[in-house]
Amino acid sequence: MNKTLSEVIADILIHNGAVIEKKDDGCLEFLATETLADKLGLPDYGRLRFGYNDSSGDAISATYDSELFKAMAKLLKGKGEFSVASFESSCPNTGKLLKNLNETIVLNNAAFRLEKSETKEISYLLCYFKYTAISDEKREGIAQVLINELNLSAIPFEDGLPGLEDSGEGSAGIERQDIETVFRSSYSAGVEMVKERLKDFVRSLERRLNRDIRRVHEYYEILKNEAGIAIEKKTASTGDRRVREEEIERQLKKKINAIETECKWKVQDLITKYSLNIQIEPLSIIRIETQSPVLWINIRRRLASRSFPVTYNPLIKELDALPCELCFNPKKPYFICDNKLHIICSTCFKICPDCGKQYCGACHINGCPKCGNKIKSGRK
Repeated sequence: MNKTLSEVIADILIHNGAVIEKKDDGCLEFLATETLADKLGLPDYGRLRFGYNDSSGDAISATYDSELFKAMAKLLKGKGEFSVASFESSCPNTGKLLKNLNETIVLNNAAFRLEKSETKEISYLLCYFKYTAISDEKREGIAQVLINELNLSAIPFEDGLPGLEDSGEGSAGIERQDIETVFRSSYSAGVEMVKERLKDFVRSLERRLNRDIRRVHEYYEILKNEAGIAIEKKTASTGDRRVREEEIERQLKKKINAIETECKWKVQDLITKYSLNIQIEPLSIIRIETQSPVLWINIRRRLASRSFPVTYNPLIKELDALPCELCFNPKKPYFICDNKLHIICSTCFKICPDCGKQYCGACHINGCPKCGNKIKSGRK
């Protein structure tokens, strides 16, 4: 079960000798030891608040960007950044897994067949990321990504971890990809998962942006109308009708250009105000070693083929989904590229908006190989 920030901080303070009491207003009342108070820059006694708009008297801020939160790193330095654990799994019947294989693997432009099945030691990384989303408002939280170190299948992992045992430095000889590749893939997946988690927040930003832009345009349309009326009154005394109309047109054009320029600046200010900047940073990693059935499939695309391991995940008790080898946060269906037989999700199997060519984003990260058009890559 996920814990709130106040619960996590309470656990840390209690572990370091503090006495904690939760109050009805959401604050934590603490009594700290002298050593703990010195390390965190706290008084011996006080209250902690966890809301950005919380006005709980003289309570000390304990939000993610507070000085206290940063000081907590002193208590945790060198602890828990990377650990290894084992999970004793109960492997299911391979025959049952084979029945689910066709539902798990949906390839739009390729075929596959089972080569062999085996039970072997595999490992997962459970990566904890802190994310910060900043716009006119701020959202923060912790994202957990579970990634298979053999095939890079990644999922958001919100469940608890039952039955883990400390494994020290872990087992030698487990087949896995290099740690840099695995971590980079988990980071990419984490960015996409955070975006999905913030969908409602993004929709709210878009609604408010569109509302404010509409109001700005309405306001400046009123200014244009008022400018026309004012100029007509100002030139009313001009005797010659043709000269008067030319003067009105000249002044009105000048005024409208100035109004439209100012309107564009205001709209751009709003776009900047509501633009969303998402940052994520790693907090800690747990390597989980376990035993699992591995189904080796042969993926065929035209005359080419490649072997790929599909694994049963004992932590979630189902087959791991295929990874998208670009964003690592795939959505069915999958495609197989012609060049290197990358497994690509529909989002990353891009269609060039200029020439219409469909191409693999993992092979061509800079854009369309046909016309050179650069479009946003799936990986961040």
